[in-house]
Amino acid sequence: MRYLFFIFILMSFGLNAQFGFDKIDHDFGDIYAGNDRTVDLKFRNTTGKDVYLLSIRHGREVRTLVSTKTVKPDSIMIIRVKYNPKETGKFKIEIPFYLSNSLEPFVFTIQGNVKEIDNSIGLDCPSFENKGPVSSPIFDFTATVLDAETGKPIKDATITFVSNGIVAQIEKTNRVGMVETVSLIGLYYFVITADGYYGKEFQKYVNRNNDSILVYLNKPIIEEPIVIEEPLVIEEPIVIEKEEPVVVLEPKIDEPIIVNEEPILIEEPVVLEPIKDTTPRTHVPDIKEPKYKANNIVFLLDVSTSMNSDGKLDLLKASLIEMVKELRDEDRVTLISYSTFSKVIIEATSGSEKELLIKTIQGIKAQGMTAGGDGMKLAYRQALKHFIKGGNNQVIMATDGKFNQGNTNLDRLVEKNYVKGICLTVLGIKNKPEDAESMQQIAEVGGGNFLLIDSYEDSKQLLIEEIKRTSRINK
Repeated sequence: MRYLFFIFILMSFGLNAQFGFDKIDHDFGDIYAGNDRTVDLKFRNTTGKDVYLLSIRHGREVRTLVSTKTVKPDSIMIIRVKYNPKETGKFKIEIPFYLSNSLEPFVFTIQGNVKEIDNSIGLDCPSFENKGPVSSPIFDFTATVLDAETGKPIKDATITFVSNGIVAQIEKTNRVGMVETVSLIGLYYFVITADGYYGKEFQKYVNRNNDSILVYLNKPIIEEPIVIEEPLVIEEPIVIEKEEPVVVLEPKIDEPIIVNEEPILIEEPVVLEPIKDTTPRTHVPDIKEPKYKANNIVFLLDVSTSMNSDGKLDLLKASLIEMVKELRDEDRVTLISYSTFSKVIIEATSGSEKELLIKTIQGIKAQGMTAGGDGMKLAYRQALKHFIKGGNNQVIMATDGKFNQGNTNLDRLVEKNYVKGICLTVLGIKNKPEDAESMQQIAEVGGGNFLLIDSYEDSKQLLIEEIKRTSRINK
């Protein structure tokens, strides 16, 4: 019995030690040629005595590098993991770490979806002094924009490079429809527009081996007006009856002509007195600028793996960053991410802290599954915690698909908090029509709107307009 109790204590100690790691998994998302495929895992020693890293077990496709193998009390060890793909497709790899303070290994899981293979920047983990490739990240980039019907070049087409929610550069095509410029290696959300054409938007990773884009733009279809011809009506000829001639009798020359003339009276001009306006005048008030309540906004952000596709995460970040630019000092913003787990990223931060908010937004990464029920509860708890009496208290949920509510009765939760003065708005990022319908219903229960962000232009204005609508005083 004493032996079993001793084993139980050791097992418990070993399991608790795992909580010294800052994460249990990492999702690289879609991996393209040139992507950074490294992740840092941190372990803090909270045991009160030295902890030793005994071993790490993995295959040849994984490389690891550690900052130290002896972790002093309250010190940190960094384990850098790099994945070197050998084939395209989805992968999921478990990497066990054996520590001296645990009978069982800590298992760290990496996963993702390899779209392109490129190990030209090296297989080994980059050193802690110089993480990432040492070669220059700048390369020559070419873009061509053509008419989809005629194949002719489109002059003055605008190509906007959006990186991590912020415009990185803007270029215009020359007379042959081309742009020749330099750019930084990375994943971009491209927005291509031209006068008289439908625009195009897409996500693409570009580097020295993938250094150009070719875009065809379509003109709007102009329908010719339908001309309805009136039926030809043959009218009957109009018969004009011949009238008898009128005989005018001339007066006889010998007879005198008597003309009875009335005397001409010259009237004096009438002088009109000016009419006095006795109507009481009312004061016309000046048109007042709209005023807005202080905002307590809690964003519940879907950061599941699906947000990595089609530039959805870039559109979400662009919307949030544009909103941050409009915030005032009295406004407060809380950011909560939800995927497999929910967590507060930043809490009740003033709108004056724009640089901090923008950097935090840019640092958001998408990984894991979608499970939003707990996230919604956490969002409402934060909204109540920082409730502004007489202000605009609002939860804004951003997602690209259906809201997986788990065991949460979502309608009841939303309605109960709406009664308390917290409204709900749903921000749909390229939602499918069937998902958008359910999101619309949830927003209506919460007294808010459903906003569909389907393009970069949407991301620049819809969220700002919604917050102004809900916080406006002079409605």
